[in-house]
Order: sequence, then structure tokens, then C-alpha cells
Amino acid sequence: MARIYVALDIEATGMDPERDEIIEVAAIKFRDEQVLERFETLVQPRRPVPLSVSSLTGLTMRDLRRAPSFTQVAPRLRQFVRNHPIVGQSPEYDLQMLAAHGLELRNPVYDTFRLATILLPDLPAYSLASIAARLGISVAQQHRAMADVETTMAVFLGLCDLLREYDLETLRRLADYTAQAGLPESDVFEAVYRELAEQGIGQLGGVLAERLRSAVPGVHHAAELVFLLPRERPSRLEPTGRMPQLDTEWIGHLYGQAGIFAQTLPGYEHRPGQILMAQAVARTFNEGGQLLVEAGTGTGKSLAYLLPAVLHAVERGETVVVSTDTLALQDQLFAKDLPLLRRALETAAEQDPRLARAAQFRATVLKGRSNYLCLRRWFLRQREPFQSRAEALLAAKITAWLPQTETGDRAELHLTSEEQAAWAQVAESEGACLPHRCLFNRRNQCFLYRARATAESAHIVIVNHALLLSDLLAESRVLPPYRHLIIDEAHHLVDEATQQFGFQVAQEDVRELVRRVLGLDHLGRFAGALGELWSALAALPDATARGLARELGEKLTEWWPRVEALHQQAEGLFLLLGNIVQHHPAENGGYDRQVRITESVRHETTWSAVEEVGQTLTTHLRSVYSALHWASARVDELPEAVRDEVSELVTELDVLERRARELHDRLQEVLFAPRAERVYWLTWRAQPPHLSLNMAPLEVASLLNELLFSRLETCVLTSATLTVDRSFAYIREQLGLADADELVVDSPFDYASSTLLCLAEDIAEPGEPGYQRQVNETLLGLLRATRGRALVLFTSHSALQAAYRAIKRPLEQEGILVLGQRIDGSPRQLVERLKARPETVVLGTNAVWEGVDVPGEALSVLVIAKLPFAVPSDPVFAARCEAYDDPFHEYAVPQAVLRFKQGFGRLIRSTRDYGVCVVLDRRVVTRRYGQSFVQSLPPCTIRRTTTAQIPRLAQEWLVRQQDRLAASTTGGKGGQSNGSAGS
Repeated sequence: MARIYVALDIEATGMDPERDEIIEVAAIKFRDEQVLERFETLVQPRRPVPLSVSSLTGLTMRDLRRAPSFTQVAPRLRQFVRNHPIVGQSPEYDLQMLAAHGLELRNPVYDTFRLATILLPDLPAYSLASIAARLGISVAQQHRAMADVETTMAVFLGLCDLLREYDLETLRRLADYTAQAGLPESDVFEAVYRELAEQGIGQLGGVLAERLRSAVPGVHHAAELVFLLPRERPSRLEPTGRMPQLDTEWIGHLYGQAGIFAQTLPGYEHRPGQILMAQAVARTFNEGGQLLVEAGTGTGKSLAYLLPAVLHAVERGETVVVSTDTLALQDQLFAKDLPLLRRALETAAEQDPRLARAAQFRATVLKGRSNYLCLRRWFLRQREPFQSRAEALLAAKITAWLPQTETGDRAELHLTSEEQAAWAQVAESEGACLPHRCLFNRRNQCFLYRARATAESAHIVIVNHALLLSDLLAESRVLPPYRHLIIDEAHHLVDEATQQFGFQVAQEDVRELVRRVLGLDHLGRFAGALGELWSALAALPDATARGLARELGEKLTEWWPRVEALHQQAEGLFLLLGNIVQHHPAENGGYDRQVRITESVRHETTWSAVEEVGQTLTTHLRSVYSALHWASARVDELPEAVRDEVSELVTELDVLERRARELHDRLQEVLFAPRAERVYWLTWRAQPPHLSLNMAPLEVASLLNELLFSRLETCVLTSATLTVDRSFAYIREQLGLADADELVVDSPFDYASSTLLCLAEDIAEPGEPGYQRQVNETLLGLLRATRGRALVLFTSHSALQAAYRAIKRPLEQEGILVLGQRIDGSPRQLVERLKARPETVVLGTNAVWEGVDVPGEALSVLVIAKLPFAVPSDPVFAARCEAYDDPFHEYAVPQAVLRFKQGFGRLIRSTRDYGVCVVLDRRVVTRRYGQSFVQSLPPCTIRRTTTAQIPRLAQEWLVRQQDRLAASTTGGKGGQSNGSAGS
């Protein structure tokens, strides 16, 4: 690669090219690893540098006051760059900023971010520093132009070195797919391909691959050959025949001050609540039945259930399934808590043979079907033209990743939302696989069934709620047989069951079906599964195959107008449904809309047109699945050798037939035969555009009992938020667990001493005139007094934006950074910035109410702007309210209380934490139901006060806490953990 490149980076006052200004430019001209020339200059802006930029770059107006203007810099930069390819980290922003300032560069541009998402699929983040770290490149400084340019150059060269490790066929495909995606980086793949080809590298492999392809029927790509080699299956877990009872007293001792964790974990703290929970879990394993456990923050609940589960599973040779709602907890259990438990058991193994056996436990993580790549669908998909840039770019990412992955899990890939949508075309899905007919499954190469086989050999299988519940309805189960289940984050189970026991029919579903069944390629030839079958049969020497090809060709000519009509009718149906949605107002002034399909909607004039088009559409769907059935049945009549040649295509026909029947039945139900025990609605999302018909059950308790609980010997359900007013009545009713045992384990944290709860009495109620203004004013006073260190929770993005606009400028003028969710970054990015710079305020909505963990003084103030009641017009919420005599107090309030408790739980995350929680919704004080919110929290120091007094009270509380900690320890407040994994 003897070409000259220019690595380029700029720093600016913001991200808007039309409004913001460049403050620094740097570039390096290089060939291979040789630096040929450097360019570096500061640039004088016309307006002050915002605090958020100064905090990142360290540049202030004092640094920039004597710098040249960009008008003076531009000619020198153009002369430096000339026509050389530009290399940058997400350089579109830099080029747009330069163009807005009058310097438009039309050079080829190679993006290290995009290259890294293809070549380094295992990175958790793709910042320049993250990519550099993965490549072993040291980064001395960030967010200064020259330092970033030096790193960019090194990263680009490192990524090119990675490319040289691929075989020629893979490089050829990478170049082709990125070219089809319209990416200039295809030149990089092409250059490395030519370099290796000229050196003769990979040629022998290509010859061997071609010989093998010709020898294996149905194989089109060399990569397929790897997956045709049989793999061994692990042995299934077998019952040991031992049936010992868990000794609860002994288990309590294991958690004690002389127990296995105290011996292994530095700083381990003995917690009576953890012992109580572990013993209750052990008794449930001994006696069977159901157990509800609310375990306050800091209990160590994951270790409290994992140790009894491992002991039971290993002694009896049985699988225990552990289900979580979030990926974060799944990762914590598998990557942190279980290894910690294994280490503790191994350390104590000499003391007790039971512990020695338990230390040999096997554990795995199993995900839902759609997370795994389907090899059959992937190799079939490569034979079809790509319909979008996202499909081509996804193909490039999979091609680079496939030789590396052991799991086939899409979590290993960095995918955009458009690529996530395209992933569905190559992913495993219910109804998209016939395991007994799949060649990859028979060779134990199928990623999904390899994961299942591993789970069948494991004592502990970690899943998420989505898989746990969807698997109950699946014809071919993913989960191995189990009779013992632990459900963590159980407060999410009702919502997940509502989703999994329902269905959705989107416009894209019908489009995708049509595309996969029958279409025309760019030459006007039949394509899709039926078209490919016709071509494959016609190409075979067998006379019966060619005879069926002629017959099928005539049928395709007959079927093509019906498939076209199906597509047109589907477009017409969703156009009518879209019109219905547009005639109903959006909630909170947003762009997303949900419209419940009630009897009144079905009596509207437009619905008659919907039914008319729907009738024709379902008729065409019947024609399509009948055609697919005919073609599959006719192939089954052919000689076995012929059937083997087209077996993958026949599997695709069977899958498509099932999908067409499913779409038909669902549309038939929603449009013509709604069921009283279900609710139906339309959903419209603006970004990306999406319209769907939806169904959910009105209640899930009976379904959960029938499909799940009644089949189990043991079920433990736990969370930090299960009770309302310290009662499990609400969650029992929602889940149908009338006979479950219960246990409340209070948090070991001293909330009365550490936490001040301020309840504003004089603020207007939400919805009243002046409420938002008072919220903004209170936030300004409070956050000035505390110098940020705050998380502010909203229930709608419109309220968040209103507060953001009101407080950002005045606070940042005083050195307090204000960041908003979906404005300045994702929740994870904003939380990391809060940790790095405590004088920061993060404004968040739904995703921030739970799962955010910021121990230490970086988060000392939590503001709950409004009680988190559900949106009254939400279709499922509205329909379920109709089942109650007093829906507000019996349903809406308990649901909001659990959400409120989750939000409150963001504040105190360790024994050394302290803070102030401010509630800016006076209903918590003035309404009778307000006490349910307050009494459901741990016992804090409570002050009912005016908004004017809140800043002083908060400031005094924080100072007092700092003094108290300073007196008790020389280290001050460091956010030390509570001494054990498993919060």
C-alpha cells in the first residue's frame, strides 16, 4: 500500500456545521508508516467556546484569542491535502464543518470507525480510543486535533494489517459488498486484495476451495465448507440419583463472617438480609413451590440465589434456569457473579466434598432465536441481490465476522438500526427453521442448536425474560427441559409476557414475504424461493427434475400476478390504516402514535374500506401458501438424489408457507374476528417509519400459570421493587401467584442517615399552568447550590426538552454541564460523562429510570420531576383499566409506585453513598394515594418544604454528609462497593 494518505481531524464549538465554529485543525500526510508532513493550527472563533467543549478539549478563549481565522487557514489546508485520500474517525462531521466554512474537499474518504465496525466486531464501543486500545495502540491524549490525528493514522494502519489476515475470497467479498453499499472503503479492501494476490498469498486455498465446492452438492461459497464439517455435541446433563435436602443452617454459615465468601472476597461484608434470602431460596428448593422476594439495593440478591441454585443443581444433576430482563444483569451474572462463586467454592473445596462437587458446575447463557445467525438463510441470502445499502453493509460485517465467531450471536456485531432490521432476513426465527431437515443442524454447526446443546449440559442456564416466555409458545423449544426457575428483575415479567404472548403484523412483514416468495431480478427472470427452485431444477440433468421445472415455469407465470396483487393490496391496507392513525392525536405532542382498535373505530367509515382491502389481501395470502405447498409437495415426489440437490430451497418453501399462514391468521383475527380477551391497536413510529397492527392479552396471569408456573417444581421471583406499601398484593394479582411464599429483605444501607427526601408542597400540579416554569426555576436553584452531580428523571421527552432549553445556558455559564438523553448522547454515554466530571447534570427519561449505576459523589442529587403514571391513552393500559372497579387506585397507582421505587434506587448504590432526592410533584403530598409512594421507599429523612427552600436544604445536607464521612475516615467518600457482587 504505497499510496499517500492524509489523516485529518478538527475540533469545533459544537456539532452543528451551520451554527458552530472550528477551533483547531490538524493533519498528517503519510505513506505506510512513514510520516511525510504535518499540519497543525488553532483557529479563532467569533463566539465564546461552550463549557461542554472546553471540558473535553481544554481549549478556552484565552488559547484561541490570537489564533488565525479559518479564512486564513483554509488555503494552506487545501494545499496540504491536495487530492490524497482522507482518513478520519467518522470524518463526515469534519468535512461538513469544513464545507460550511468554505472549504469543500471532494477527496476519497476512508472512515476508521466504519472499517472497525466491520473488522473488529467484538468491541463494546467504537470511539477512537477504544479502537486504538483493541489494536494495542497507546493514546496519550484525546479531543485535541493533532493527538487524535496521530491515533487515527495508527488505527488505519492497524486495521489494514488485520485485513491481510483474511483469505483472498473473503477479501473479494468484502470489497464487493462494501462497493454495493456505496462505501469508499471498498477501495481499501480492493487494494489489500490486489496486494496479496500479486504476492501469491491465498491462491492455493482458492484452488482447494474450488475443488471442494465442485464436490459438495449445493455449496456455493468456500465459507460454507467450514460449516459442513461435523462437530461433537456435549453430553446432556443426567440426574445423579442423589436427592439430598439443602441444609439451610449450613448455607447460612457459608455467607457468614467465616464463610466461603469472606475467605475469598476482600472487604466482604456479612449481611443478615442476604443470609435470610439464601435460606428462603434453599427451603423453596427443598420443599418446592413459589417464593416472592423483594431484596433491597445492596442485599447481594444474585449471590443469595446463585449458591443454593448451584448446590441443588449439582447434587441432583438438574438444570436451574435463571431469567433476567436486562443484558446488564445477564452479563453481571455470567461474567462476574458466577466466576466469583466458582472461585469461592474452589477455595473452600477441601473443607467439604459438597463444595468440591459444586465447584465443578457448568453454566451458560442462552439467548432468543433472533440473536443467532441462521447459516442456511445466510448462504441462501448471498445468492440474491441486496435491496439496500444496509443489507450490503450487514453482509460485509457478517463476512468478516463469520470466520471468528463461535456463537453466531449478533451481540458480537456493531449494527445500526437499519442493519438490525436487515439482520432479520438471516437470523433464526420461530417458524423459519425445520431442524430435522437442516444440513447445518445435522452436522451440529447451527449456532442456535449448538447453544441449546450446551445448555442441555449445563447446571445453570441464564436467559432473558423474552426467551423464557417466547419459548413457551414455540413448536421447537430452544430451552432444555427444566423444573426449577429463578426470575430476577421480576417486576418486568408482566410487561414482557404482554409482549411475548401478543403479536405484531408490520407492513415490512408482508413486503419481506413477497420478496422471498417470488420476484423478478434485474434481467426480468423469476427470483425468490420459487424462482430459484425453478432455475435449480432446470439446471439438473435428471429428466423428472427438468419436467417439474417446465411445469413450475407455467405455474410461476400464473402465480406472478397474484403475488404482485398481494403486494399492492398490502400497501393499500397499510395506507388506509395509516390514515386512521393520522386522524387521532399524538400523545404529548410527539410523532409516535398508538390507536386502540375499539368497537367505535370499527364502526368508522374508513374501517369498511380496511375490511374490503383486508378481505382481498387474505385471499391472496391463501393463494400464496397454497402455491408454496404445491411446489414443496411436488419436489417430494422426485428421486432422492434430486431432492438432495434442492433440499435447502425446499426447506425455504416450507418456512415461507408457515409464515404466510401465520400472517393470514393474524390479519384475519385483527380485522375480522377479534377476541374479547385480547386488545388490538395500531402503532405508528416516525423514525424510522414503521406501521403495525398489534395484539396483546388483556391479562397474563392465567397464561403464565398455564404455560409456566404449573409446570415447575420450584420458582423464585425476586427484584428490588415488588411491593407497594410493603405488600405483595399487586404483583400477586398481576402474576397469578396467590399461594406463593413471600419475603421482604430490607436494604442494609442506612437511608435515614444518608438520604434526604424533599417533597415540594407549593409547586403547581402537572398539567396546571406554570408547572413546567416552576420545575425549571427549582432545577436552576437546586443545581447551582449542589454544583450539578445530579440526575433528573422525566416521564416524557417533551418535558425533558423544555427543561433542557431553560437550564442549559444559565448553568453552563456557571461551569455546570447539562446533558440531555437523545440530545447529547445515549444514557450510557451521558452517565460516563457524569462519572468523569461530577459538575454535570443528566436529564433522562424511560431508559434512565432503572439500570443506571453511579456509586460515589458524582451522583448526589436525584430529581423526580413527575410521578411516573402510565399514559392514559396507552392501548393496553386503557383496556386493562376497564377490568377494575377502581382502575386508578387498584392498577395505575401500584404500577406507578413500582416505577417510582426504581427511579429512587438510582441514588444510593453503596454503603458510603449519600444524597438528596427531590420530588417536584406535589400530589405525593396533597393526594391520599401519595402516601403509597413515600411509604414504599426505605425510611429516609423526609422534609415537606417549599421549592424556594429546596436548594438550601440540599446544600446543607450534602455538606453535613461530607463532614460526617471525613470525620469517620481519612479517605473521604469514594463510592466503595458494599463488598460483594450481586447487588
